[in-house]
Amino acid sequence: MNALLPPSTATVLSFSLACLLIELTPGPNMTYLALISASEGRRAGFATVAGIALGLATVGAVAAFGVAELIQASRPFYEGLRWAGVLFLLYLAWEGWTAGTDVVSSAGGARGKHFMRGLVTNLLNPKAAVF
Repeated sequence: MNALLPPSTATVLSFSLACLLIELTPGPNMTYLALISASEGRRAGFATVAGIALGLATVGAVAAFGVAELIQASRPFYEGLRWAGVLFLLYLAWEGWTAGTDVVSSAGGARGKHFMRGLVTNLLNPKAAVF
C-alpha cells in the first residue's frame, strides 16, 4: 500500500510563488472589483468579493473532482469557456458605458447583482480552473 507523501519544501515554495504571481497579476476579477468599488462604493465591492470568493471555492471544488483536467484536455471547451468570459466582460463594459450617471440611487438594491456578477466573472475564467 502506497501512502501519500507530503510535498517537499521546494514544491510548496514553487507552488506558493506561482500563486503569488497569479494573484498579483490583474485579471478580470481584479478589474471588475476595482471598477465596482471605485464607482459604487465599499458595500458593492464587498458584495462583489463575496461572489468572487464563492466562484473560487466552486472552481476549487470542481478542480478537486478532476473537471479541470477535462477543461484543459478539451480545446474547444476551453476556448468556449474563455470566449463566454470575454462576452460577459464586454456585456458588463457596455452596461457600464450606457448606464445613467445616478449611481447613488441605484446602489442600495444592487448588492445581489454585484454578488452574481462577481460569481459569474470568476466561473467564466478558464485560467482559474486550469491552474
